[in-house]
Amino acid sequence: MTVDKRYQVYISTTYPDMQSARQALMLPLLDLGLMPMGMDMHSGESHNLMPVVQRMIDDSDYFVILLGGRYGTLSPLGLSYTHREYIFAATKRKPVVSFIHDDPLNLPDDVREPTREGQVRRDDFARLLENKTLSFRWRDESDLRERVARVMPDVMRQYPAPGWVQAGSAGAADDAGSRALRRRVEELEKEREELLAAQRGALRNLARGTDRVALDYSCNVYEGGDCKVAMASCELDWNRIFACVAPLMLNPVSEPVMQKALEDYIARQALDNVTADFPKAHAVRNVVLAGHAFNQVKVQLRTLGLITRTSETDSRGLPLWRLTAQGDAAMSQTMARRR
Repeated sequence: MTVDKRYQVYISTTYPDMQSARQALMLPLLDLGLMPMGMDMHSGESHNLMPVVQRMIDDSDYFVILLGGRYGTLSPLGLSYTHREYIFAATKRKPVVSFIHDDPLNLPDDVREPTREGQVRRDDFARLLENKTLSFRWRDESDLRERVARVMPDVMRQYPAPGWVQAGSAGAADDAGSRALRRRVEELEKEREELLAAQRGALRNLARGTDRVALDYSCNVYEGGDCKVAMASCELDWNRIFACVAPLMLNPVSEPVMQKALEDYIARQALDNVTADFPKAHAVRNVVLAGHAFNQVKVQLRTLGLITRTSETDSRGLPLWRLTAQGDAAMSQTMARRR
């Protein structure tokens, strides 16, 4: 039985200057089974709407930024709301696609930043998107429609998403088949973990305990009234890293939960980490652990036999992780207070 899926895409853009360009996105997205979502963050009450927007982004399968000639309305943090939406989507590891206007200086005055400071912020944001996302240039609305229709199918193939299926479209036979498949997957996962446990090398050859490792991350640095995106690094020992995530893993947890626990701890010392490059920095926000750093942590703890992947997945299809019996004992040794 073939079941049609639908996918939700959040469109982040400035208002009201980009309304017509936003409309140009609708038809090609709908043709691909993508349901466009978004919210006007131009009003004075925008800050109160951020929790709603973040839930919408979290529920979306894809995140699209449409950047024209404006950086957008500034939030109390000194970043535009579009910029903040991007940071949240990146933190949630949503596939991000950006469409950036190719010649903003030739746009009409009413859809460009009126000040030099605003233009610099817009251009800095465009460079960030080009470096960190799948980015594409567009010239006019017709060109934008063509690029969206050509680009998004490749994005959907490269980053498959769970999407959603209308209730009742999958029958009881499908449910029974799904249960049988889940049972088989659980059996294979158990066999796989037993095999890996038998093949693990001696622990003396692995970094652990008080051995230290450098973890790279990105953050927003506030210095003299300006907000800058920076890369930084901190050194933690493996006991501290394990202590950050272990209490959360008594029950199966998702990878974003594990990463958030590490990011919250790193954020406490992030200001000290950036002072060499930003001596006048007074605050650091939005710490996002680099993908390779989180993967290093995950692989190391797994190889040490402290955590294991379960057969369960979260709402986005990502695996859930939990402590092993060895990890539970190590947590007690590492974190329990002595008399």
